[in-house]
Amino acid sequence: MALTVNAVPENFPIVPTIVIGKNPVFPKFVRLIELEDPQLIRLIMRRVHLGLPYAGVFLKRSSDDPNYPQAADSLDDIYQVGTFVQITELQDLGDKLRLLLLGHRRIQIVKQLKSAESSSSSDFDEASKQQDSSGPSGRVLLVETVNCYHNEFTQNAEIKALTAEIVKTIRDLISLNPMYRETVLAMLATGQKVVDDPIYLCDLGAALCSASEPAEYQAILEEPDIRQRLMLSLAMLKKELEMSRLQHKIGKEVEEKVKEQHRKYMLQEQLKAIKKELGLEKEDKDAIGEKFRARLANLTVPAHVTEVINEELNKLSFLDNHSSEFNVTRNYLDWLTSLPWGVFSEENLDLARAREILEQDHYGMQDVKSRILEFIAVSQAERQHAGQDTLLFTGPPGLAACLTFSEIKGHRRTYVGAMPGKLIQCLKKTKTENPLILIDEIDKLGRGWQGDPSSALLELLDPEQNVLFICTANTLDTIPEPLRDRMEMIEVS
Repeated sequence: MALTVNAVPENFPIVPTIVIGKNPVFPKFVRLIELEDPQLIRLIMRRVHLGLPYAGVFLKRSSDDPNYPQAADSLDDIYQVGTFVQITELQDLGDKLRLLLLGHRRIQIVKQLKSAESSSSSDFDEASKQQDSSGPSGRVLLVETVNCYHNEFTQNAEIKALTAEIVKTIRDLISLNPMYRETVLAMLATGQKVVDDPIYLCDLGAALCSASEPAEYQAILEEPDIRQRLMLSLAMLKKELEMSRLQHKIGKEVEEKVKEQHRKYMLQEQLKAIKKELGLEKEDKDAIGEKFRARLANLTVPAHVTEVINEELNKLSFLDNHSSEFNVTRNYLDWLTSLPWGVFSEENLDLARAREILEQDHYGMQDVKSRILEFIAVSQAERQHAGQDTLLFTGPPGLAACLTFSEIKGHRRTYVGAMPGKLIQCLKKTKTENPLILIDEIDKLGRGWQGDPSSALLELLDPEQNVLFICTANTLDTIPEPLRDRMEMIEVS
């Protein structure tokens, strides 16, 4: 609802208080606000109906308060200098009241008015009686104010220089961000002559700034000296200009980065399309599938494993290249096709060569050497080591129970997804289905929150496996009894 424009009185001491946050309403500028305070809404509505569409807008001191217009709980919560505004438009939203305010002049609070005090005024007796007396008695709804005037000044060289610098800074802001142009045009809609009016120019510069603190805005509102007010406004504009330059730089860098990434993506896609048309390159999924099938070309893969591989390859062809499921499936296929299916290494069961190596590397320990040679002889007779017990070399540290373990021991790499077990990794590394696997210090296995590893070793150390396991230990006390039964112990001492 647009209100009838009347001549604004030069003196209007008693006004309702509207408290806002962040930045004040400067004279000759407009502000759209929404009131949510029920008491303040009733007071404003009654005064508008009485033909008194005026209020005082003041800035709150604490930045921790809610940032919406409201009434003040105490005069100590707000700055004493504010703006006398005219309510030009009003819209009732039910539980809210939307107001379009036009600032006119600076005012300063003299005192807070109670119902009795305001009703004693002959000029505003009828309007003040309408104040709602319900709710907290200390709330600031009506105040008595006086007009604030600036000090006399002359258009000297310093004032003109400050004015020109402010105009230049505003132009720089507009060149960096076109949004400032729209703001300036809206502010100049009233036909103000900016360059010829230093007072209005101060307020224009402050109103354009968004990166300043509330106290900085309030300082411009309260400053009576025009020269000092111009200095404060220029400082705020320079701060806003630096912030805008930084934002412009960051935005430009991000835009260039996005453009470069988009350019590379488009060139890569065009390159793929050209190579595909020329038959020089196939789709990524096709190339991956062919690579996995090529690995299995000369391997004897069991039927049930082949079925799983084909299912995963078919699944891979329907997945997006950038999805996490695509990477999981590809890694799974990579492990399946990297295993040595049907590949066995030739066993070296030469007793003479074994005896020669034992005599060269170890002095004494004839019983240990005899047991090792006996094991090799039995394997030579059966032409395979399947069905043989797992060997366990036990003895104090430093007796060469595991001479070559440092050559195969390493740290497990960490991946985002899961990794196959250690046995599968050994098969891939040795590229044979019948390797010899050494487990060092099996007595150091510890039971933790992830489970007991000895139970997993019971299943792993199966005599019928096609893998020969050799274990070492310093003591037998910490090895579980079922696990010891799976191994043939050879004491090294």
